[in-house]
Amino acid sequence: MEENPVSDFKMKALRFQFWHTALMTIPLGLTIILFPKFVAKVGSLDEQDQEVFGICGAVWLAFGLLSLKGARDPLKWSPLLVLQFTYKVLWYTAVLGLMAARGEFELKTARTFMLGFAPFVAADIVAVPWKYLLKK
Repeated sequence: MEENPVSDFKMKALRFQFWHTALMTIPLGLTIILFPKFVAKVGSLDEQDQEVFGICGAVWLAFGLLSLKGARDPLKWSPLLVLQFTYKVLWYTAVLGLMAARGEFELKTARTFMLGFAPFVAADIVAVPWKYLLKK
């Protein structure tokens, strides 16, 4: 039997993050797809194009569904968490940063995503086996 290339803690953190992602994004993605106006109202979001908002719902649903696979085989699917981490960091820095630089940043609209994304970003930093992935 091959020895696990990452610690037990890292494997538990990976599984936790995959389950966390699945349990949060599957219902959210489905709700955005099926009831976009309700989600926008509850989240205090400005009026949006349903096609664009639907892309968010579809992507989050896809992350959730693929995370179910990741919960079963965490190391194999860990690049999914890297993708999740990367797009959220880019959103914080590029999207919000550029909006703030242009004077277009509205905390009221962004706060829902900022608060929702923060735990995922923090957990990805801990869970992703960065050394293992960068060696490969």
